[in-house]
Amino acid sequence: MTQAAVLPQFAIQVEAASLCTVNTGKTYQKIQGFGGMNLPEWIGDLTSAQRQKVFGNGKDELGFTMLRIFVNDDSSQWNKAVATAKYAQSQGATVFATPWNPPASMRQNGQKNIYSGTYQLRKDKWSAYANHLNSFIKYMEGQGVNLYSVSVQNEPDYAAEWTYWSTSDLTNFIAQYGKQVTSGTKAKLMSPESFQYKKDIYNSILGNQTAFNNIGVFGTHFYGTQRSQMDFSALENCGKPIWMTEVYVPNSNHDADLWPEAVEVAQNIHNGLTVGNMSAYVWWYIRRSYGPLKENGQISKRGYCMAQYSKFVRPGDVRVDVTEQPTSGVYVSAYKNSKGQVTIVAVNNSDTGYAQQFSVGNNTLTDVDRWRTTSNENLAETDNLTIDSSGNTFWAQLPARSVSTFVCTLKGGSSNNNNNNNNEQNEETTLDADGYYFHDTFEDDLGKWQKHGDTTLLKSGRNPYNGKEAMVVTERTKAWMGAERPLSSAFVPGKAYSFSMNVCEMDGDATDTYYLKLTYKDSSGSQRYSTIAEGVAPNGKYVQLANTNYTIPSDAKDAVIFVETKDSTTNYYIDEAIGAPAGKYIQGAGQPEIPQNNNNNDDPDPQFNENTYPVVTSVEYSDTHQFRIKWTSVPNAQAYGIGYFSAGKWRVYKQDISTNTTSWTSPRLTPGKTYKMVVVAKINGAWDTSKIDNRAISVTIK
Repeated sequence: MTQAAVLPQFAIQVEAASLCTVNTGKTYQKIQGFGGMNLPEWIGDLTSAQRQKVFGNGKDELGFTMLRIFVNDDSSQWNKAVATAKYAQSQGATVFATPWNPPASMRQNGQKNIYSGTYQLRKDKWSAYANHLNSFIKYMEGQGVNLYSVSVQNEPDYAAEWTYWSTSDLTNFIAQYGKQVTSGTKAKLMSPESFQYKKDIYNSILGNQTAFNNIGVFGTHFYGTQRSQMDFSALENCGKPIWMTEVYVPNSNHDADLWPEAVEVAQNIHNGLTVGNMSAYVWWYIRRSYGPLKENGQISKRGYCMAQYSKFVRPGDVRVDVTEQPTSGVYVSAYKNSKGQVTIVAVNNSDTGYAQQFSVGNNTLTDVDRWRTTSNENLAETDNLTIDSSGNTFWAQLPARSVSTFVCTLKGGSSNNNNNNNNEQNEETTLDADGYYFHDTFEDDLGKWQKHGDTTLLKSGRNPYNGKEAMVVTERTKAWMGAERPLSSAFVPGKAYSFSMNVCEMDGDATDTYYLKLTYKDSSGSQRYSTIAEGVAPNGKYVQLANTNYTIPSDAKDAVIFVETKDSTTNYYIDEAIGAPAGKYIQGAGQPEIPQNNNNNDDPDPQFNENTYPVVTSVEYSDTHQFRIKWTSVPNAQAYGIGYFSAGKWRVYKQDISTNTTSWTSPRLTPGKTYKMVVVAKINGAWDTSKIDNRAISVTIK
């Protein structure tokens, strides 16, 4: 597709701007999405065509990946939220919910001003209100909608027309009843959503450890919030994501197509992501005269400015460092994804056009595509921008009052100072002064640690085992997801080594079980897992995972150590991670005492069942086209095996799985292909194939 065929012919007056450089080695927050609010009770539901326009990501669609819904205080009205929520979720969107008021039976009247609200929750109804929110979550789950989170309250600090809470009451409610809100559900508790990012609410939660532990995500609104007020380092470094969950910019009384006023939307998004380190940006009403979708169901100019982000910066992308203001009035942010691409969004909010040169640092460009919104362009596409002879830079015009998105494909993915490659200069082949091959303290950076599954790794800013920093692993949705570290060539297959690290969880159950494991490819190319050490600790206490004489399997290739938990998916901390020669004693937290009255649900023994065959309990998928099956243990089993159905017959794939494990990970397979699988047990020398067709499962490779 040529530029002439796509873009209108008009002259752009430009000046030269200084070089804008992307540094993929310096990372910030993981992006969870962009979206808006659907509130059928107040403005009517989206139509089916409008749902596709909003949550689809095809041509002339918004590509939204977040949906906020209303927790009606009348439970008989809850069904109104279901249709759009189910559709959004089917398109991969994250759905979360916010209450404005408790039910009438739980509230008392206020003075209808921002200091007392229209209503206040009666203090003798706190538990009942927690149950009300819990019931809403379970109702939505029963309708097939798994809420990511539910908030405590919409704008409790600007509550003339809804329910007012004092800061102390909010914190106490979260500490005392936060777990009750989400009990028995998959949802997290979101903090109250301040109307203007007022810091007192959040500081109060940060200052109460129990309340902080009960919060899974922080939410705020940006009404009147200036760029300088978006920075909140204490919250940004707490290890939990922050979402901007409601705003309209710059007003609600002008048409959403008014230009260049619509550029303020992109400017506000940029400020929230770069200054506030927000992981999500969610508009007020999706469909409104001043919103991203006009009343006629067409995308507005404000919507196209949002789409410059939402269509190309997708969930899981990570914001990276870039020259944020290469010249006056130009604001740039950048994001990298798992496809080896970097997305650059440039907002020119000035009256001057610029010729801007972009650099991707030490990376090599193979392709650059651009989408642009101006006064007379809506996501206008230009494929294959010219790459300079250096291979890592390109030029682009940034018209006055415009938003441009560049999707840059890199040769071999992104390179950075923290990547885990096999270059000799990065190998840890010699011992340091303490006799260690590696010693990760996390005081300066995360070293060679990277995410294991879809997680986010951060310096914690709090709760270290030693020193001032630890690494915190956040946004875990499966127990196996965590943090991993590749081993250098100093760790030779077939030889023994000493490993140690200290792990702690602040937000989970009374106790948790942790595993330090090794994953590797064996001689056949199959992915294998081996446990190095495990430990149990009460919440808030570090446990040392250590083994002074662990032998790496002799056929291991691409060996990686990682940490996972038995059941929980809450954040955990790692500090003082060490690898050393065999026999090296490494001092650490040891095994903390478990309170005698504690009912530990994290017993490392596998779950048993009374059948003579394994019962599959879960199937987990990875972004490397693999899956992992977990099953219940069978008493007296001699071995486990994996079977698959092909050409009308059951066939054996694996038949020597040890009874010490109740999981198996597949090799890499073809994406999109579906397999019919079964897990079997050998008892008294024979494989039990009873009810084999009834207990088979289907697995589709992602």
